[in-house]
Amino acid sequence: MTHSPASFDDATENFTDWVRLHATQVALGVGAVVIIGGGLALWRSSANSRAHRAEAALFEAQAPLAEGNIPAAQQQLQQVAQRYDGTAGGTQAQLALAETYYDQGKYQEGLNVLKQADDAPKAMQNAVRHLTAVGYEGLGKFEDAAKLYEQAVGDAATDSEKHQLQAEAARAYQNAGKNDQALRLWTDLAKIEGQGLSDEARVRVGELTAKRVR
Repeated sequence: MTHSPASFDDATENFTDWVRLHATQVALGVGAVVIIGGGLALWRSSANSRAHRAEAALFEAQAPLAEGNIPAAQQQLQQVAQRYDGTAGGTQAQLALAETYYDQGKYQEGLNVLKQADDAPKAMQNAVRHLTAVGYEGLGKFEDAAKLYEQAVGDAATDSEKHQLQAEAARAYQNAGKNDQALRLWTDLAKIEGQGLSDEARVRVGELTAKRVR
């Protein structure tokens, strides 16, 4: 369909009249877009600044850890973990703090710290899940640990990491007396060529199969 110059001029005048009549609303609309855009830029800048502060604070908190001053390290790591919760630096502080408790045999204390990491960045959630499983093993909750290891398998970044998590799950299942679940995992791992885990897997499969025969 073609428009005559007259009809185009009429449409232009109508649009101009509409803008003139609604000038306030148009101005507010444009202003809102500018404000939203500026707000997003400010939020991104603030988030990046917070992430950088978290990394710097984590670096400082690791100094007493390197010196073997565990109480001081725990205090500083706790501060970083709480102040920068949800950032990569804050999550790393939570992981490091939990490990200091594990090294002291205080597995429940370590697990309590890791519960605070429920909003960890996606890229670090598997590390939190893995270390939580280690804590469960420390408390003798082997089946709970095995289930967490298996959950972590799905988010493993590499095949090597996946196989390692499967082996840890299999060992935990064995410690829990869940031999069928352990045998399932070891059987899969025994099929993998060119990895040391496959040798261990074949030994475990033989052990578990022999138990079934008895």
